[in-house]
Amino acid sequence: MPSLRWRIVAAVALLLVATNVVVGAVTVVAFRGYLVDRLDAELATAAERTVGGPDGERPPPPSTGTGSGSDPDNAFIGAPGQSAGTVVAILRDGATVLGGYTDSSGRQHGLSSAQEATLSRIASDGDPVTVDLGKLGTYRAQAVGDDGDVFVTALPLGDLDAAIGRLLLVIGVVTVVGLLVAAWALTLLVRRSLRPLERVAAVASDVTELDLERGDTDIPVRVSAGDLAANREVEQVGTALNRLLGHVARALTVRREAVTGMRTFVADASHELRTPIATVRAYAELSASSDDPEAVRRNVDRIGREAVRMGDLVEELLLLARLDAVALASGPAPAREPVDLTSIVVEATMDARATAPGHRWTLQVLDDHPLVVSGDAAQLRRVVTNLLANARTHTPEGTSVVVSLQRTGDVVRLVVANDGPVIPAEVLPTLFDRFTRGEASRSREHGTSGLGLAIVRAVVTAHDGLVRVASEPGRTAFTVDLPGRTPDAG
Repeated sequence: MPSLRWRIVAAVALLLVATNVVVGAVTVVAFRGYLVDRLDAELATAAERTVGGPDGERPPPPSTGTGSGSDPDNAFIGAPGQSAGTVVAILRDGATVLGGYTDSSGRQHGLSSAQEATLSRIASDGDPVTVDLGKLGTYRAQAVGDDGDVFVTALPLGDLDAAIGRLLLVIGVVTVVGLLVAAWALTLLVRRSLRPLERVAAVASDVTELDLERGDTDIPVRVSAGDLAANREVEQVGTALNRLLGHVARALTVRREAVTGMRTFVADASHELRTPIATVRAYAELSASSDDPEAVRRNVDRIGREAVRMGDLVEELLLLARLDAVALASGPAPAREPVDLTSIVVEATMDARATAPGHRWTLQVLDDHPLVVSGDAAQLRRVVTNLLANARTHTPEGTSVVVSLQRTGDVVRLVVANDGPVIPAEVLPTLFDRFTRGEASRSREHGTSGLGLAIVRAVVTAHDGLVRVASEPGRTAFTVDLPGRTPDAG
């Protein structure tokens, strides 16, 4: 298949050829018309001399003639002022009285009967016509009638045709030479213009050689700024390719992070399930080998607690999986219905006060009317209970926990703050990740799965909200912002 370069060159070359042909044809036609007009003017002058004689008075024509007779006095044939090759004839009653021409040496020549017959057919209206006089060639002839006689004068078109031939030759040579030069220059220009596009294609080819299947997310090749500035077309293609490569690199990075996160998640989940499974197995084996009913009862109770722990962990994993599907737009969004967040916060705080009476619980609701948000009531209740459980589990007894709820503009803000131990700075960036625990205070001895805050972030994000944490000596605060709505909003 021909390359774009050669197709452009061929198209322009054909256009140049067509243009030159049209220009050449118009030039030849115009030039020939000009030469014919000049020849007609000369013909008119020669005809006047033929009719009027060299002194302006017409000599008496011969009373009879054979048509091929001579004119020894050169009164008509070869008269002064006539150029060599000028054909003259005198016709009377359709018959040639006198006719002939002189050659370049001045010798007179008669006309053949065929040539006389051709001249006799010319109308005597004085309009020039083109006639073919056989071996003499093509002539431009004019016939003028006077006193019953018809005087015919004809000038040769040979010089005119020769001039037209030379013009055609010049046009042809100039066209060929110009076409070769234009094709050479155009080839260089197109090659130079397409060189940046070839480098863009080379960038695309280099990308195909990268081993992206092995997880390499770095795509170092890009279309250079110099090539982007070459011309508008290359800039459009190069910019689009650079954007595409950027999108591919980001997609590969996201995929790698997702795969890494999934592997970590599976490993952590397996590790979390390993302990209760091992506990269940151990107590089952003890129960099978024990004859003490009380010991068997204790073992069964322990197995039940571990089973509940595994069930809670599985429920939390399923919830996170559903929320991940919503985040990836591959699962159903949470139910959107009016939720009285004030009631949920009040009930959850009362439950926390009953569960952990050693903590000092304070509830602050700064609005007189219920604060309503749109979302899933069960999931939002889990957000509140997880934040309170986090404050209860990871702070010592005697810690003050302040739960506040208020509307700020179009946002309903929930803040759970405590004056317990500060969260280490190195833990804060990953605090809402799955299976994240801080040292000492955030260990398995508290019976947590490490998924509570991850669920909080996932649920809040699914409800178009934001969650953040700030920790400093004397105050650690978790803040949740959710889009608010009026209680009667549809």
